[in-house]
Order: sequence, then structure tokens, then C-alpha cells
Amino acid sequence: MGMLYKSKKKLIEEGFTHYGWLWGIPVYVKDIDSEAPIIEAANFIPEWVLTVADQIGFFIEGLLNINNPEYVPVFKIRITGEIK
Repeated sequence: MGMLYKSKKKLIEEGFTHYGWLWGIPVYVKDIDSEAPIIEAANFIPEWVLTVADQIGFFIEGLLNINNPEYVPVFKIRITGEIK
């Protein structure tokens, strides 16, 4: 999505159903019930910011769980509402 504005109507047409936060970055989410939901940065934030945040977050989680063989890395998405 990058730095382009999308109206609620456009987001709903594209299949986005919820909004929330990932790594402290506001995001739009679709296919929320699937194993791999689609996530796009919101509010004029470029996609590369989300990519960098992913790399930093997973690196830190990897260091914290280096001796935990049962740890499974996951995205921690905080859903804050539904797009209506």
C-alpha cells in the first residue's frame, strides 16, 4: 500500500476486514481466519518500515529463545477493530 490513502470503501472492496497493530505499526488485515493473513501498512507508512520491523522483531525473538527448541516464531498482530 505504501504512502497512498485508501478509503474504507476501497479497503472493503480489496477484501480488508480489520485494522490493528503489528510491531507497533498500524496495519490493515484481510483473510484474518487463515494461517497467513494479508497485512498492509496503514496511515501513509511505507511497506519497507513494516519489513524492517519484522526483521528486527524476529532477530530479537530469536536471541531470546535461542535455547528453547519448542519455540515457534509467530506474528503478534493486535486486532483493534473491524473496518465498517
